[in-house]
Amino acid sequence: MAKKALKAARPARSARRSRAGEGYREVQVSILFCSDPYIKRLNKEYREVNAPTDVLAFSMHGGRFPKVHPEILGDVVISLETASRQAKRFRHSLDEEIVLLVVHGILHLLGYDHLKNKDKELMRRKEKQILRVISRRVGK
Repeated sequence: MAKKALKAARPARSARRSRAGEGYREVQVSILFCSDPYIKRLNKEYREVNAPTDVLAFSMHGGRFPKVHPEILGDVVISLETASRQAKRFRHSLDEEIVLLVVHGILHLLGYDHLKNKDKELMRRKEKQILRVISRRVGK
């Protein structure tokens, strides 16, 4: 039972550590785990891409009222089916893939992107930095 609780807590710890590394104190992030068909619908509706993806991030800091609830960072949506395929492809555990996707999604909420090579390199460096901190702490 304790092992299951630890696994369930990893994404939440990942989220807290990602935000702490960016200078945020207490913020809220919702994380939704879903299927490929569900994330495909979201991807089509919001990005006009008619295919499933691994992670989508929806920031609450844009639009007409970005400062209404500054403590709410936004939503991260992760397809467990895509995450599972990626974990097998990259030869690591599903837990590790989910932690990576949580960090990746939160970085998007913080304004990081990977459309340009320069931005992609910066985002990858930040991901690696945060994942190193998480792995040191989980190992304790």
